Amino acid sequence: MPLPPDKILIVDDEFDISAILQLHLHDAGYLTEWASDGEQALQLLRSDGHALVLLDVRMPGISGMEVLKLLRTDNNDTAVIMMTAHGNENLVTECMKAGAVDYVPKPFDIEDLLLRIQRAIDNRRIAKEKQLLEREKEDFFFMLSHDLKNPITAVIGSIDIVRGGRLGPVRHEQADYLQSAIESCEEVVAIIDNLLDIQRYNAGMMQTISAPVNPFTLLAEVAERFSPAARRDNIALTLNASADLAEIYVDSSVMARVIANLVVNALKFTPDGGSITLSCRSVRRGELPGMHIPDYVVTPEGFYDFQRYACICVSDTGSGIPPKEIANIFERYVQASNLPRKRGGAGLGLAFCKKAVKGFGGCIWAKSVEESGSEFIILLPCPHNDLEYTGTVQETHS
Repeated sequence: MPLPPDKILIVDDEFDISAILQLHLHDAGYLTEWASDGEQALQLLRSDGHALVLLDVRMPGISGMEVLKLLRTDNNDTAVIMMTAHGNENLVTECMKAGAVDYVPKPFDIEDLLLRIQRAIDNRRIAKEKQLLEREKEDFFFMLSHDLKNPITAVIGSIDIVRGGRLGPVRHEQADYLQSAIESCEEVVAIIDNLLDIQRYNAGMMQTISAPVNPFTLLAEVAERFSPAARRDNIALTLNASADLAEIYVDSSVMARVIANLVVNALKFTPDGGSITLSCRSVRRGELPGMHIPDYVVTPEGFYDFQRYACICVSDTGSGIPPKEIANIFERYVQASNLPRKRGGAGLGLAFCKKAVKGFGGCIWAKSVEESGSEFIILLPCPHNDLEYTGTVQETHS
C-alpha cells in the first residue's frame, strides 16, 4: 500500500511567492497548506500532520526565527527549511543552531529546492524510525527487568529454602549442587542488570547516589561474598589492602557490582589451584605518570585535578588476554578469544564496569600476560579525604 503524500506548510507573508511554491509542490506530489504569518503557522502546526515547513525568516508579527524556536521548545520535530531574500552567513548559522535543517535564498532554484525538501523529509523519516526502534529497545529492556528477572529471583529464593534444609534434611553434596544452581541464576540476573544499566548509562538515565566510601569496605564485602565459590574451585581469594585508605566518592552498591564483575570474570578464567587477589592502595597525583595508563583509556574531564587517588586492582593467575584484544574488552559483547570458559558470559560485565567507573570520575584498564594472568586496574579520585597511605594488611578469604 503506497504511503500518503507528505504535507508541507508554506509560511510566507507574500502571496505570490506562496502560490508559486504551492503549484510546484503539487506537481511534485506533495500536499500543501499556507500560512501568511507566524501565529497562523503555529496554530496549523499543532495538528502535527506536517512533514516539513518552508518558513520565511522575515514576517510581520512573529518572525520566522521566533516560530522556529517555539517549535523546538515544544519538541515539535517537523523539518524546517528557512527562506529569505536578505541572508548572510551569520543568519544561516543562527537558523541552523536554532534547529533548522536547511536554508535557501530567494529567488528559488525550484529543482534545487525540491531536492532539498525531499532530502529533509527523508532524513526526518529515518530519524523517526530510529526513535521508534530506540523506544522498542527500551521497552524490551524493561520487559527483561520485570518479566524475566523477577521469576529468576523467585527461583533463587525457592532453591535457597531447599538448600537451607527448611523443607527437610539436605546432604552436603545436594547442598553444593543447589548452591551451584543459585549461582547460575544469579549470573543470569547479573547479565540482565548489566544490560539494563548499560542502556541507562547510554540514555543518560542511570540514577546513582554517591557518598564518601572507604574502598577497603567494598573490597572486603565482595571478597566475603565470593569466598565460597572460590573454595569450591580450589582458588585462593585474597584481600590485600589497608583499612586506612582515603575515601572515594561513589554509589557503594554500583561500585560493589563493578568489583564483583571483575571477581566473577577472574573466577571464570582462573584454573583450579590458581589465585585471585583484590588490592587497593593510595596514589598521589605525581605518581600517575608512572602508572602508564594506556592510550586507549579516555580519562574524564578534570581527572588530573586531584591530589590523591585510590587504585583498586583485581588480579588473577588465569589464561591472560591476547595483547591485540586487550583494548577492546571493555566494549559490549566483546570477550577475549583465547579464554577457556568454565561458565558462560555475555561480554557485558566489563562494559558496565567502564560506564560506571567513568560515571564516578575514574578510569579502568587491564594489563595481561598470556598464560600468566590478568590485572584489572581502577583509578578513582579521592576528593573528600587526604589520608596518608600507611601500608597493607593481608587478609586471606580462601
